[in-house]
Amino acid sequence: MSLENILNEIQSTTESELKQIRDGYAEKIQDITKACNDKLSRIKQDYKVKSENDIKNIMRQSEDSIKLQSKKIIDDRKKEILNNTMQRLKSYVTSLNKSSNYPELLKLMLSESEKELGKKFTVYCSESDKEKLENLKFSNSVKFQVDKTIRSGIISRSEDGKKEADMRLSSIFDSVSYDIETYLYENIK
Repeated sequence: MSLENILNEIQSTTESELKQIRDGYAEKIQDITKACNDKLSRIKQDYKVKSENDIKNIMRQSEDSIKLQSKKIIDDRKKEILNNTMQRLKSYVTSLNKSSNYPELLKLMLSESEKELGKKFTVYCSESDKEKLENLKFSNSVKFQVDKTIRSGIISRSEDGKKEADMRLSSIFDSVSYDIETYLYENIK
């Protein structure tokens, strides 16, 4: 065999082997490409599901946050309305001493004091209320004494000093304010 024939045969064998290698690797590359594409598809599908779940979670969290903020805004507004209403109510109650019906209210306070304390007791009140009370012609066993700390209403003490009835307008308001606040808070729409 000649050198040229040997070289041609080597070249032919080399090309044949290279073709076999290429064909073998082409299948392997094709298998690897298919496996990669399958894996990529699964990753994309998983990511899509995860993204959808994340979006749902974010939307749910946003909705919850909005609901909480709305509730806080509503609660703050309710408290503001309640505070304003309670201030006006307190102002109204404590200014009842300027009403034309105030002497009747004082008379009612004296009657309630008598029920609680008996016939003999001392009434502590403002100077202007003392004048009004003395004009009511209540029992002579009741003593009236000016107390400059009292603006409207009375504080009555039994003769022995063991019992006291606080009927100052501010105290009356304070004693019912919690119930009023609770009722108003529950009913403010």
